[in-house]
Amino acid sequence: MRVEAREYLERLKREVISHPALTHPFLERFREEGADGEGVRTFAIQYYRHVRVSRLYLAALISNCDRDEGLQLALASILFDEYGGLNPEETHPALYRRFLRALGIGEEEWEAPPTLPEIEAYIAVHNRLCRHPDVRLGLGAMGPASEWPVPPIYAKLCDGLRRAAGLDDAALEIFISHVTMDVEHARIMMEATAPYVADEEGQRRVREGTLRSLDARRVMLDGLYRAVYREPVPLAGESARAARG
Repeated sequence: MRVEAREYLERLKREVISHPALTHPFLERFREEGADGEGVRTFAIQYYRHVRVSRLYLAALISNCDRDEGLQLALASILFDEYGGLNPEETHPALYRRFLRALGIGEEEWEAPPTLPEIEAYIAVHNRLCRHPDVRLGLGAMGPASEWPVPPIYAKLCDGLRRAAGLDDAALEIFISHVTMDVEHARIMMEATAPYVADEEGQRRVREGTLRSLDARRVMLDGLYRAVYREPVPLAGESARAARG
């Protein structure tokens, strides 16, 4: 039975919100406990490797949808925000560097360690998805898999960083802004994606890109858990038992 685009996107949203990446043990433990000083610094440095390139996926996707000017405009409006309205001090990487400096981390330190292989894998997956000849894969990755999950994920990261490092809102702006801004970005992306899920093939391809992105995010969070807490990632059941005390 054919499912209308809006109804399909609502179904997909429910699937996205219930994906294990959104309740990953790293996010839950970080929100509840924070981390020790070494762990916070490790998180901050490694997560920067993700943040500093994430806007480039949108740029790649724009170049890949040469026949749909409406989609280009929707993506460009989000990219404009990512670049801080063209203010070099307010781009998302610049805001993140403000956070790093609030932790006392300088450029030599944030550039020194090798990038975690799980983060490298996340970057590689998104470079492939957003450059794929079928633009629907990139739409799934940049729309449902990015704009819906980021506000709850960043809210958890904010809670953990306040608990662990006592940072104020100015230092945490990169995280706080995503909690609010990505609600509007999600609306823009869903309107832009709707024409691409008007048939079963489109729904299948957008969902494929969505799940490939979310699965890559889960792998990235696995790597962060091991690096920040210096121990293996707990199994789902173990994590749930630990949360219950």
